[in-house]
Amino acid sequence: MARFSVSGAATAGFGVIARAPLAVLAWGLVMLVTLIGPMMGLMWMLIPQFIEIFKAMPDPASTSSPAADPAMFARMMQLQTSMMGLNAISLVGGTAIKAVVAGAVFRAVLQPDQKRWAYLRLGKSELWLALVTLVQTVLFMMAYFAVLIIGFILGMIVYMAGSAAGDGGKLVAGLLIGLVILAAIGVLLWGVLRLSMAGPMSFAEGKFLLFESWTFTRGQSGRLLGMAVLLALILMALELVVYAVVGVAVFGSWSGIAAMVEALRDQPPQAWLHAFWKIAAIGAVVLSFLAAFAMALICAPWAKAYQELAASGAKAS
Repeated sequence: MARFSVSGAATAGFGVIARAPLAVLAWGLVMLVTLIGPMMGLMWMLIPQFIEIFKAMPDPASTSSPAADPAMFARMMQLQTSMMGLNAISLVGGTAIKAVVAGAVFRAVLQPDQKRWAYLRLGKSELWLALVTLVQTVLFMMAYFAVLIIGFILGMIVYMAGSAAGDGGKLVAGLLIGLVILAAIGVLLWGVLRLSMAGPMSFAEGKFLLFESWTFTRGQSGRLLGMAVLLALILMALELVVYAVVGVAVFGSWSGIAAMVEALRDQPPQAWLHAFWKIAAIGAVVLSFLAAFAMALICAPWAKAYQELAASGAKAS
């Protein structure tokens, strides 16, 4: 029977980072130049709107609502419209760039000898990977809302039936609703795991493969779940370390930041931009390289699982 090492796959990202640290740094540079940097630039253009809203906010002791002020409401709607455009650009650009970087991670695992250009390419494998990722996202959202609606309807039916039976019936109804929610989450997660090999398969074979993953992962749901849980625990532990470092840095400089904000409160937006641009630039650089390491840790396990399953005889049809 086809199988793969749960722990070996979950920690495959560390192997990629150890074997090709310069490549990972290159991925961070690519993300900085093509995605995070431009997005930060666009966000920077919206900062004056944020500042104007912040400066026009009523005093916390006041009972007036910001939405009750027509001028404030107009500013908020203008900002929301701008944010919608920014989100659209982020979705399209993010999908493309992440496909290129994810493709580099997959290549580092599946084709480790293809080291040229830090494993980065822009070919049909990356295009199919971007497409299958986009389709997976759409299918997940459709399935999520379908499960949500069906679960809500079933929950209401169970609740009304339980209410008619009195207090004891309400308790039973509550337990049943909880079970329905858990079952819905389980079904959704199971579907995600069964289609989880679509990305590595499409990349490796250079064509669109989605539901072929369902056959490929037959009998592997438990191992894939174990890998996903172990990976999630690793990522949470690393996140705690990052948050701790950031927290210490913010705590140490909080008095200075607070004093700067207070001094700028009556200044025009341009003064705020001039005061904070260095912090924003450093943040963009750090975020880009952290994102590259995160991509390696997140993407490599699925490629490793695919590699070992394919080598041990798993078939897509």
